[in-house]
Amino acid sequence: MNIKKIDKQSGIPLIGNIAFGIVDRGSSCIQIRPISLCNMSCIFCSTDAGPKTTTHKTGYIVDPDYLIQEVNNVVEIKEEVHANIDSVGEPASYEHLTYLIQELKKNKKIYFISMQSNGTYFTKEKIDELEKAGLNRIHLSIHSTDPEQCKELFGSQEYDINQILEVARHISKSKIELMLAPVLLPNINEEEVEKLVELSKELNCKIGIQKYEEYKFSRKPKKVKKENYYKFYKRLEAWEKKHEVKLIYKHERGEIYKGRSLEKPIEIGERINTTILSDGWNEGQGIAAYKGRSITVKDCKAQEGDKINLKVLENKSNIYLAKRV
Repeated sequence: MNIKKIDKQSGIPLIGNIAFGIVDRGSSCIQIRPISLCNMSCIFCSTDAGPKTTTHKTGYIVDPDYLIQEVNNVVEIKEEVHANIDSVGEPASYEHLTYLIQELKKNKKIYFISMQSNGTYFTKEKIDELEKAGLNRIHLSIHSTDPEQCKELFGSQEYDINQILEVARHISKSKIELMLAPVLLPNINEEEVEKLVELSKELNCKIGIQKYEEYKFSRKPKKVKKENYYKFYKRLEAWEKKHEVKLIYKHERGEIYKGRSLEKPIEIGERINTTILSDGWNEGQGIAAYKGRSITVKDCKAQEGDKINLKVLENKSNIYLAKRV
């Protein structure tokens, strides 16, 4: 995989691409994606991330000062903001994570900072560092307590559930809120997710069980028996009664609520003449820029620096997809 470092001099905007930068979906929460790389290859990964990817040819690492500058610009346009550091990979693999959180904390309009993580980069010392930097919550991706099943689910013999549990206990004693975030894989880890519900009670933390979904590029374990939302929530309701713990959440004031959306400066169907600035995330893609937005160009064989004509196909959530014409 090629690694592309994105800074201000690259000319690549940080709004417009799903794999890096800033994603605004019209709520008080903005997603901050400093890196697209991952050290695990989860068998159900929705983005086909990690060393075993068959989809992605380029990984991205964003310069922290460029990212902070652009986040502050976005926050200025919106109202108060919940900043969620996530990734199509593993956010904690970003070497500037602590610095990023420290700088985000300085913006008074950012009222909450959370992050997603598989926990493998965390130590007790790192948690103490993130606590001091001002991190408010960690959503910990933990899907089983069985050591062998964990290795299978994460697609790695290096995954050590005992280390993760030790880190989880340390987080639970810190000022950082802990939320366990397992993916329920019907026919694979139902019993283990129930054990995680009990673990959340032991750690006095929340647990947010996620429904398994399939996407175009996601990995699809053969053993998983997909279930609809009705059956999923019925299962959660039954577990709520059985374990006497809250498992179904609704957005509350002070958490995430509907907010001002960023302007979409590029219309669907718009034709543009611009320059390819980088390889795209997937094979056969390129990245271009226009009106302060990055645009993914599919079926693109052009090289970096080539001028091309393109037609915009999608602009939902300010994420742009185009084709060469």
